[in-house]
Amino acid sequence: MPEKAINNVKWYDRFSYNIVTHTEYFFYSLGFKVASRPWTTIGICWLIVLLTACGFFRFHQEKNPLKLWVPPQSTFLHDTNWLMNKFQNGFRLQSVLFEAPNVLTPAVLNKILAIDQQIKNIVTTDGVTWDSICFKIPEVDTDLDFLLSYKTKNGTKETLDPSIIFNAATYCRMLETFDKVCFEHNLLQLWNFNERLINKLDKQEILNKIEKYKIDPVLGNLRNYEDLLGGISRNETGQIISATSLHALYMVYVNFSAVDMDKAGNIAGTADWASIEALEWEDKFNHLLENISKNENELGIYYSAGRSFGDITAASMFQDIDILVIGVGIMIFYVQFVISKFNCVEARIGLGSVGLLAVGMAFVVGCGFCSLVGVSYGPVHTSLPFLLMGLGVDDMFVIISCWEELTSGDKLSLEQRVGYMLKHAGVSITVTTVTDVMAFLIGSSTILPSLQSYCLYAAAGVFMTFVFVVTFFTACFTLDEKRIRANRNGAVFCYVHKNHKRNECSQRKIAQEVFKFVYTNIIFTIPGKITVVLITIICLGFSIESTLRLEQRFDPEWFIPRSTHLYKYIHKRNEHYPTAGFEAGVYLGSLNYTSEINNIKNIVTELEESPEIVKNIQSWVDPFRDYVKLNFKKDMFSESLSTNEFNLFLSKFLFSPKGAKFQANFRFTKDLECGIPAPNITMSSINFQLRRFHGPEEYLPAMHKTISIAKNNNFTSGDRFATAWSKIFATWVTDELIDIEVIRNLQLALLCVMICTVILVANLQICFWIFICVLLTMVNVCGFMQRWGVTLDMVSCIGLELAIGLCVDYATHIGHTFLTIQEGSLEERSLKTVISIGAAVLYGAFSMLIGVSMLAFSQAYTFQVFFKIFCLVVLFGIFHGVVLLPVILSFIGPKPYFSHKLVPHDSSVL
Repeated sequence: MPEKAINNVKWYDRFSYNIVTHTEYFFYSLGFKVASRPWTTIGICWLIVLLTACGFFRFHQEKNPLKLWVPPQSTFLHDTNWLMNKFQNGFRLQSVLFEAPNVLTPAVLNKILAIDQQIKNIVTTDGVTWDSICFKIPEVDTDLDFLLSYKTKNGTKETLDPSIIFNAATYCRMLETFDKVCFEHNLLQLWNFNERLINKLDKQEILNKIEKYKIDPVLGNLRNYEDLLGGISRNETGQIISATSLHALYMVYVNFSAVDMDKAGNIAGTADWASIEALEWEDKFNHLLENISKNENELGIYYSAGRSFGDITAASMFQDIDILVIGVGIMIFYVQFVISKFNCVEARIGLGSVGLLAVGMAFVVGCGFCSLVGVSYGPVHTSLPFLLMGLGVDDMFVIISCWEELTSGDKLSLEQRVGYMLKHAGVSITVTTVTDVMAFLIGSSTILPSLQSYCLYAAAGVFMTFVFVVTFFTACFTLDEKRIRANRNGAVFCYVHKNHKRNECSQRKIAQEVFKFVYTNIIFTIPGKITVVLITIICLGFSIESTLRLEQRFDPEWFIPRSTHLYKYIHKRNEHYPTAGFEAGVYLGSLNYTSEINNIKNIVTELEESPEIVKNIQSWVDPFRDYVKLNFKKDMFSESLSTNEFNLFLSKFLFSPKGAKFQANFRFTKDLECGIPAPNITMSSINFQLRRFHGPEEYLPAMHKTISIAKNNNFTSGDRFATAWSKIFATWVTDELIDIEVIRNLQLALLCVMICTVILVANLQICFWIFICVLLTMVNVCGFMQRWGVTLDMVSCIGLELAIGLCVDYATHIGHTFLTIQEGSLEERSLKTVISIGAAVLYGAFSMLIGVSMLAFSQAYTFQVFFKIFCLVVLFGIFHGVVLLPVILSFIGPKPYFSHKLVPHDSSVL
């Protein structure tokens, strides 16, 4: 267009002219140079791959769940690190659940004893035994019961406290004689695991023993044995007469500070803290119980080791790699089918393979670059190759479609034709790439670490896919076109077909003919257009209604396949122990406990006044006060104790039979010693259980209330630290933020996508309609994923983040092509658009469907959710981009780009 003519148009038309001209000129120049030096281009691309691959020397796969799934600035993460630093030591739970019509019979207890002995006889290949890795505590012999109680003259039973009646030296020497035993919670402890005694039991003796001993004889862990029983039946007096299930719990020692999660963690980032020795023993534990449960017919045996959840979730995420490989194979065949023509010469077998190789190169470079700059690799990144494959294949189809649209009669060199091919395709795939990359960069601003890392890897991978498609693939395409012109065989390149003639069928553009027929005779008719609009409105209505009901919920159990031992154990546990809650606690820091005891009591009181959310409160405050009041005649709630008095009384209390169970609730500046005043307290805790809740509308307020009870105190001394903490809070905290993150990221991504589209497409009306198509697609995806049973959680959040980048592609290709068609009415231009680019867009969408289709056969929750979301994105993206948008443009489409000679045919200007 002459310079004078340009100056007479509006500013935004000049802007559009400049953007389109310079972009197309750039891609023509790139295509010409790549086609002129294909081998040099290929060499440079591989050099980039090799150099970037050096970044893998800094490759780090994050396995720490706290660094993957928990927001780094969250209070929960701060509290967790504080607790691990204060506690240092803890234990992991190994559980075995026995099920029978009545587990309280001699026969069942004898079988449980035999299994218990096999568990304790486990020895790993490295010589790790149960005794070497168990969490140990001191034992009190049940025969000492006579020291603790006596009958008065009137026949009542009174209890004596040996920590008071004996002098400190005598009592402490007595305690030193007690052996340390492995911490368990097992009904067989009532008979000290004595095979001889258990063999002589009858049913009534078992029931009498349970009734007599409401607490176990292990110092420091007094607890009710009824907690182990499920499906309890009682007689008229309330005495237990039978139970259908029995739990046996084994505790394995953990030193938090000594655990290296890079070694102890798993690739799914779902493992808990454990030593390597403990993990080896737990593996043997699982294998032993698996064999026993298979061979036991009369007794149901269900089990869970500390490592079970991590192992199973990691295996379920990666066990279906063989299925995914099949999907890749199908994709390779599909690509060959689309880009080839049905004759020996024009079968582009090699080109299809190197096209997918370009995707692999992009994945390597993207991962290498992110590793080089210190971004850790995460478990959900496994899906990234399939995303890149779908986008890369889509770009390849657009490029080849533009090649097919070139007029064969033009007397242009191969280099010029490749330049024109890339000129037409370049702008379209640039828009989709830039919008995808920007959507992922926006997503990386999330506070969820795993999603942040994924988005950065995805942005790098998508960008490099684009780079290698317009360079490496174009260079390979040039070489393949030279092969075709030389009549070389598509599979055996060295073989030349002399006097080869293309058959007529292979030269037909069947896809274009189908599109022309469908749009001319169906979609672009008045009834067809009305039907398209009605379908859009109806789907939108259903989707809005469903989106408003989209539930924010995540349950870690969804990651557990039904066929696994852990799923069966959890199912039986919930069946027999439906009211079992989540372990939790209030944790207090380095306070002046003498002066703050009433404030601590107030926290306990508030917990007790919240029975709708907490139960089984195990506080040391009242027992300690009662102990001091009874034995030292001082009421610490109303009288002020000196620091020395408080520490002395606390030491005596924690070594007394009734107070010893609270030793685990304290940490001191030095080790606690019998007979010596307790050192200064660095941390104390008050244990309780959170009740089971139906959903986030119940458990999120419960979490906030318990934290508020702990933090809303009047502490004025020490570090004033106080909080409520539970392991389940990790899931709930993330769950709470997901909906906020999804809405924020989708809004920012939509805004950013539209800004990029305005700049690159350079037409406000087309950009508006692209925005409408993307918005409709996202509303439909959210609505129909709710109807498909998908909730808002970490996995679906990542899927929706990907959806923005994917669904913008379809409408952008159509919108940009519509602007390049210069002649005809709006409907004629719309028809030419779908005939020209519609098949390539549809092929690209099918490639994405094929890429994720195998995910439908996976048992992994992550892959199932990705499959559902990607299917919805493709279906609604195609409908709005390839069906609805052309209908809209046939009514109110904009004018085309200015008609001008964008690039010269003479290559000398380059």
